[in-house]
Amino acid sequence: MTLLPRTIRGLSILSATVSGLVILILGAAAILISHHEIEAQMDHRIEREMDALLDFHASNGAAQLAQVVRARDGATTGGTGYLAETGGDGRMMLYALADAQGHRIAGHLIPKMPVDGWSEFLSIRHPDGSTGEAQALSRRLPDGGQLVIAADRSALHRSDDRILFVVMIGLGVILLTGTFSTIAFGRLVRRRLVLISGTAQGIIEGDYARRVPVDGSGSEFDRISTILNQMLGRIEELMGSLRQVSSDLAHDMRTPLGRIRQDMERLASATNEPDTSRSAERAMVDIDALLDLFAGLLGVSEVRGFAARKRFVGLRLDEIVTDVVDAYRPAFDDDGRGLTVDLQAVEVLGDAQLLKRAVANLLENILAHAGKGASATLSLRQDEGRATLCITDDGAGVPEKDQEKIFERLVRLDPSRSKGGHGLGLSMVRAIVHAHHGRVGAKSPTRGLTIILQFPIANVRRARGGGNGPEQIAQRTVD
Repeated sequence: MTLLPRTIRGLSILSATVSGLVILILGAAAILISHHEIEAQMDHRIEREMDALLDFHASNGAAQLAQVVRARDGATTGGTGYLAETGGDGRMMLYALADAQGHRIAGHLIPKMPVDGWSEFLSIRHPDGSTGEAQALSRRLPDGGQLVIAADRSALHRSDDRILFVVMIGLGVILLTGTFSTIAFGRLVRRRLVLISGTAQGIIEGDYARRVPVDGSGSEFDRISTILNQMLGRIEELMGSLRQVSSDLAHDMRTPLGRIRQDMERLASATNEPDTSRSAERAMVDIDALLDLFAGLLGVSEVRGFAARKRFVGLRLDEIVTDVVDAYRPAFDDDGRGLTVDLQAVEVLGDAQLLKRAVANLLENILAHAGKGASATLSLRQDEGRATLCITDDGAGVPEKDQEKIFERLVRLDPSRSKGGHGLGLSMVRAIVHAHHGRVGAKSPTRGLTIILQFPIANVRRARGGGNGPEQIAQRTVD
């Protein structure tokens, strides 16, 4: 099974090839069977003719037999039967008669007398002077003479050629019809699969209302499309409920937390006890962290909803990166860290604020987690219709087994969770990149960590019909 083709085109070619091989095998079998049957008929006629002439010789003698042989040698059959119209002068039986000393008495179309018994390929001459082959039977006469009767094999060759011609015509017709039918079938299947894959890609990109088209034919494709649409409707309902619960919970928690913080502020201002004041301040710090967490969760949910795509315009990604780098360069300089950029001019379709936030989150991640003194390098290149932004640091790096986890929400590689942050920075980066039809991945060079962001360049997206087409993009790519 592993040797079978995996594509519709491959299966179509295989089907046409198998059909052609079957026709060739059937044609070869037909030629062999007909060849054998015609040979058997010719042998049967030769045997009957030999028996008749031997009886005639026994009754009338050699002289009368010689006259009969001279009359029959090269005579036509009148254009009837399987021996019709296959010789140089019409299909004929061939005869030869010799005396006991081997002298030819009658029959001149068999140049050389064969040995007794059957001869399969005996050389003969046609009355028109052409040569050929015959199958012949030679018998010794009671007086020591020799009688030879042969049947021209031209009939057999002509029959083989005609059957071969019919087989080749049939093979050509079947190959053509089979090829066209398999191509048409393949295109039909591919068209429906493209619709299904386009729907799936749209859902991956956030269009949960997308459904597989149904043409109303009641075909197998329509039935599976209906089932898929029912499944997608149920998934959309569950996803909507989950988003609504998450959003409502975050909003509902922010309001009481805000009131509690205000109460803590008033308590810290009103009390004269240092311990109470410090406790209130610590509580406010924790509340601020919770508010930041809920704000981050809401921000990720908003971006994952892809509503921001409506605001996408053509932007110079290199200029956006430059603005963010200029804002963060003092922070890197204060810690004695290097910040190097190597940017090519690239235009993408997107939202400037979201792209700035993604780059800022990556730089914040380096400042917070790459380690003391870790420097950063940003490079931007355009390659094969994509803008590739690489942010590399020379810090502690991330183990290969954890490189996929760092993009998930609320994931922190610090087991004690003692360092700052909520594990939402890189999750926000991934959500922003996916909202821009991009890909995000991570890899570890010899030292540090490299985050790779890829975005379609603006002209490629416009050529494909805007920012919401079913472009084939990976969920996450680690180069």
